[in-house]
Amino acid sequence: MAKLDEFLKLSGSELLTHAGSVSAEVAKLKADTEYNRFKERTQYQLSPVEIHFIEAFESEQKKLRGKK
Repeated sequence: MAKLDEFLKLSGSELLTHAGSVSAEVAKLKADTEYNRFKERTQYQLSPVEIHFIEAFESEQKKLRGKK
């Protein structure tokens, strides 16, 4: 734990020296709210893997059409 504290000090981060002022319940509610906002924003966006798959699929379709 001391090594982590030293690392955080060196990186310019502040250390929490007390238990904090946010309850676990409030923190969980905030995390759930932010996750739901993120999920709504990204619900209809394709992942990089999905995009690559579609590009590869379309490329193969073009190759097959050219062979006819």
